[in-house]
Amino acid sequence: MNVDLTEQDYRRLMMLAYLGEWMVNAIRKDPDPAYEDVLTKLYTSAQGTGLEPLTAYDAANEVWAPAEALEEEAHALIDDYDEKTFWEELTARLSERDMLEKFGVRAVGAMRPEERKRAAAKYAKAYTKEFEDHGLDRLGFAD
Repeated sequence: MNVDLTEQDYRRLMMLAYLGEWMVNAIRKDPDPAYEDVLTKLYTSAQGTGLEPLTAYDAANEVWAPAEALEEEAHALIDDYDEKTFWEELTARLSERDMLEKFGVRAVGAMRPEERKRAAAKYAKAYTKEFEDHGLDRLGFAD
């Protein structure tokens, strides 16, 4: 199978592959070697091209791996993603908790999707404002 990629396309493919492999393996105790192997093939095929500086030879494992520059760029994207999803997930979970507390499990479960979405939006709006204004500073447990 041949795919016609420009150097910029291949660079983006390397980044997508790095991010994908990271997502699959970052949380595992034992990484899935199949994903690592495919990524190694991409790094190896970058040799002799303008993308070679994005890779570095790992002599200990005898494979081509991402260079520090590629890792830094990828982790900046991961950090941005983590930051945004943290606040979205926190807001969604707290909103759901508050809805269940106010209306009860049965009532919330009986809501139509649009009705549930509208009810949650009220809570989400309040949490979003709170987090924008104060971050986590006022989030805590009463003794």
